[in-house]
Amino acid sequence: MITHICDRCGRPIEEGQLRYIAKIEVFAAADPLEITLEDLLRNTRSEMDALLEQCEKLTEEELMRDVYVKFNFDLCRACQKAYVTDPLSPASTR
Repeated sequence: MITHICDRCGRPIEEGQLRYIAKIEVFAAADPLEITLEDLLRNTRSEMDALLEQCEKLTEEELMRDVYVKFNFDLCRACQKAYVTDPLSPASTR
């Protein structure tokens, strides 16, 4: 009986057959913030207003996707081997 489908190649994964799960998290990097005297003296009100205006045009989901996204993929044995060998290969994307 088919219980899963490989998300990379589309092959069925039968019940009891070896299956792998790839968990991927993509999130905004938080580099240390460096504030200079020039930054403190700048009038940022118009920049903040423009940023808020951009945010108002997006849904909560769209805003969150810019900050954090989590994916889970089922992989068959062959795709697991290929993925572990070269996870960023263009062949491993759909």
